Amino acid sequence: MHTKTAQYHCLRQEKQNHVYQQELLVVERALQIMVNFKEFSITMQTPGDERYLVRGLLHAEGFNHSEFKSYTQKEETFGTIVSVEVACKKPILNIRTLSSTSSCGLCGKKSLNNLFDSIVPVQTDHFINAEMIADQYQSIAKLQDIFSKTGGCHAASALNTEGEVLCVFEDIGRHNAVDKVIGYLLENDLLTQAKVLTVSGRVSFEIIQKCARAQIPILTAISAPSSLAIEMAEKANITLAAFCRDKRATFYSGLHRVDYVL
Repeated sequence: MHTKTAQYHCLRQEKQNHVYQQELLVVERALQIMVNFKEFSITMQTPGDERYLVRGLLHAEGFNHSEFKSYTQKEETFGTIVSVEVACKKPILNIRTLSSTSSCGLCGKKSLNNLFDSIVPVQTDHFINAEMIADQYQSIAKLQDIFSKTGGCHAASALNTEGEVLCVFEDIGRHNAVDKVIGYLLENDLLTQAKVLTVSGRVSFEIIQKCARAQIPILTAISAPSSLAIEMAEKANITLAAFCRDKRATFYSGLHRVDYVL
């Protein structure tokens, strides 16, 4: 079992002052995923909760909950290897055999074919406003243990209708954190209770794709969305709110879920 944080020696320089010190940093480790004995993905992640990450990733790629049959994990010097078995009629394609960085889940794709398929509009409704979002992020911040110690990782969370936090996961990769959230919800039969998905960074197309696959109606982010993220959020009927800071938020899609009474 590898730790999520590690101590490193460093030299801090500020004006004329020089201080040798130790700092706690987030750990980054390679994760290789094998599906039905074929290479499926190589990504960089923060160790821990690999099963949730794999479940969430496979769900985003179109594998249903009932198709997940087995899971094994082993640690090697160079990284972690996870092998899963899924029962499905479609062939397992090596869609992510290229190295995928922790910042862009699409960088490992070999082909753009079918990239925009299977985006089913979300039908669930749930109202939200900037003040509610601020309260949610305040609650989530208290649960971000790794970030509070290192300042070097992303977080994603899911909340229910009452605004209660169902789970929070941290990872050096934004997409990994979201996959861990979705995987946890799947493993604990909580996915239908999730009404809001939050992310700590910016919003790209793939995060919208994961949110749509999970049928979560609202996605909020601290930073900016991309143009494609907004377009796909509109197609998926997802309420996308970004720049969620200091009790303010900018809504880009799904405005019918915005509560105008503050």
